[in-house]
Amino acid sequence: VEILSNVHEVAGRRAGFEARKDLWFVGGFQHQPNVDAVLWFVREIWPRVRAELGDVQFHVVGSKLPEEIAALAGHGVIVHGFVEDIEPFLDGCRLSVAPLRYGAGVKGKVNQSMAYGQPVVATPIAVEGMEIHAGSEALVAADAESFAAAVVRLYRDPELWLRLSDAGLANIERHFSFEAARVALRQILTRID
Repeated sequence: VEILSNVHEVAGRRAGFEARKDLWFVGGFQHQPNVDAVLWFVREIWPRVRAELGDVQFHVVGSKLPEEIAALAGHGVIVHGFVEDIEPFLDGCRLSVAPLRYGAGVKGKVNQSMAYGQPVVATPIAVEGMEIHAGSEALVAADAESFAAAVVRLYRDPELWLRLSDAGLANIERHFSFEAARVALRQILTRID
């Protein structure tokens, strides 16, 4: 079996820890797991994070915004909805969150953040099948309390942030880059002959 997975350009880390602030989530809201993820994050995780980090903000980005997500705006939650260019969030936010509680497949939101050197805090569902080892390429937590603690820890720790940033970039290069896709495709086509 050969796998040709999602492919991402490795943009690299274009801003360091100190130059970044806030956290974000990206996902199309026609996909119910993204709606559930943001509702859970804002209701159960965000109050714990905000209590520790004070003026940090959480940016919600994605198309087809339902009213229940739009209504979450306030108390440090900024609901952007669809934006033309997500690079300012990839380069400017200190970390990305993927609080998915169900779903399947390789998560583009996780891969894309890692391809920009942006560390991720995710649930086990959000990283399954992606060659991610908890604590190495991303922080992984299953419940609200642990997820909040991981966000706070990563937000405050520049050494951990840099280590995860480097490991995430290496993971994308190794498994999800155009070069990784070329190797997989070459192996697939060679076996067809």
